[in-house]
Amino acid sequence: MPDQEQQQDREQEESLARIEQGGIPISAERRLTGLRDAQRQGEAASGGAFTSDLSVDGFALCHRLGLRPLSQVMGSSIYQLGYQGAWGAGYGENILIEMDTLSEALNEVRGRALARLGEEARHVGADAVVGVQTRAGESQLDTGTLALEHVVMGTAVRRDGARTAQPVLTELSVAEYAMLLQGGFEPLGIVAWSAVFFTAYTFGGMATGGMLAGPLTMGVRNFELREFTQAIYTAREAVMGQLTAQASQLGASGIVGMKIGHTVRPHTLSGGTSMGLGGGMAGGRELRGMMVTFTAVGTAIQQQGDATIATPKTAIDLTS
Repeated sequence: MPDQEQQQDREQEESLARIEQGGIPISAERRLTGLRDAQRQGEAASGGAFTSDLSVDGFALCHRLGLRPLSQVMGSSIYQLGYQGAWGAGYGENILIEMDTLSEALNEVRGRALARLGEEARHVGADAVVGVQTRAGESQLDTGTLALEHVVMGTAVRRDGARTAQPVLTELSVAEYAMLLQGGFEPLGIVAWSAVFFTAYTFGGMATGGMLAGPLTMGVRNFELREFTQAIYTAREAVMGQLTAQASQLGASGIVGMKIGHTVRPHTLSGGTSMGLGGGMAGGRELRGMMVTFTAVGTAIQQQGDATIATPKTAIDLTS
């Protein structure tokens, strides 16, 4: 028994080391490689049965298209969010800065989760992962630090004639994946990016302590909060630029199935231009304004030489 406990401790330490390097635990790798070997030997009765998040329609379509479901696969990461202060913010009439600590954390936690999803798919012998779904959130640790949570799940599949060295990840459904293949387009992988920007008036009351003074309370007339509008546009352009670069690196001709989301919420930054991590600024300056988060996720595709898109057919519903 002591030897078994020591073995478990060693495995636990190695699993933690793998996670630190961006990998998956030993137990997950063992289960997936065992499932791969059992399926290759046709031993479904001894543990080779597949698991998936496919619907009945999705599974039937896989069968017709020659896609063999192998296993439900997952990638997960919980990431501590670092401190973001207001250093670098000037004293002009308005402020628009990227909160790079937050942007980096959002992209890193998603990147680690997707990498682990791809590693699980590779261990099970897949050519692709279809129907990738994302569950993201945040929670407060006992220390008061904010932690980001990111989980991605999908179904690993194998298909005849696949020419990929690594499993291709896609958020497309089985039906969408099949339509691309039949039309002569090849999915190349998921592209994604997040950008977080902060904007505020420095002399309009929000940054200097007054509650919604100055430009934000100019009588009772309607007017556009132009700084906040600009922040959304700036965040969008930063995200789209990154997605275009990622698609180009994959050799893609376009991005499809894109999901776009954004949030705008009040936020307060503490510190100032001379502030560093753990430091402060004389006077305890606070900047109160809005934090804009913009995220886009899609599937990069490449057009093959024989790509054809069928002309849509008109359909008339005579029953209504």
